[in-house]
Amino acid sequence: MKKLLLIMLITVGISLISQDGLAEKAYVMNPTKITLRKGPGVGEKIITMLRQDEPVEVLETKKGWSHVRLLETNRQNKEGWVVSGYLLTRVPWKIQTGLLKEENARLKEKLTKIEKEWQELSGEREELSGKLGKNSKVLDTVRKRYETLRKEASSFLKLKEKYETIKAKMEADQATAEKLTKENVVLKSSQRNTWFLTGAAVLLVGLIFGLIMGRKQKKRKSSYY
Repeated sequence: MKKLLLIMLITVGISLISQDGLAEKAYVMNPTKITLRKGPGVGEKIITMLRQDEPVEVLETKKGWSHVRLLETNRQNKEGWVVSGYLLTRVPWKIQTGLLKEENARLKEKLTKIEKEWQELSGEREELSGKLGKNSKVLDTVRKRYETLRKEASSFLKLKEKYETIKAKMEADQATAEKLTKENVVLKSSQRNTWFLTGAAVLLVGLIFGLIMGRKQKKRKSSYY
């Protein structure tokens, strides 16, 4: 039993020592100002007076007194001792209310900014929607023109192919005609020569025949005499 009691006392002592060694934030809760003293006792010299809700950092606690450091900027990190009963570890309602009001103001400002950005984005979205609609119409017009040009190009290619075929055929026919014309000229020239030679031969034969007949007639007349 004595051992168990000893263990419990040691555990409580350790916990108290650990609590004294931890620094935590606290607030003065006395409605009137309290004293910050040089040491833990009412006989110690007063350093300054602390107002209600003033924040302090508790460095250690001893015999109902707390060693604290002042946290406000104008206090210049002064340290001293106050009665622990005048300190409150939770945030006072007044300070919580102020913090909530500040947070509420920040949220309202943020909400106003978000609403403004939303309106700007809505305007930009409407503008983009209008541009998109115009671009869609332009795209449809370009697509229709493209289809028309594609069809016209297809017709043009067909006509061009037909033209090339007809042109090639005409060139071939023209070459054939020129060849036939040349052959016809040669043939006509040859025919004229043939007719000329034939006529000359007939004429020559006629002359020869005339001479022969003339000689025969002369011989006959000479035989009569």
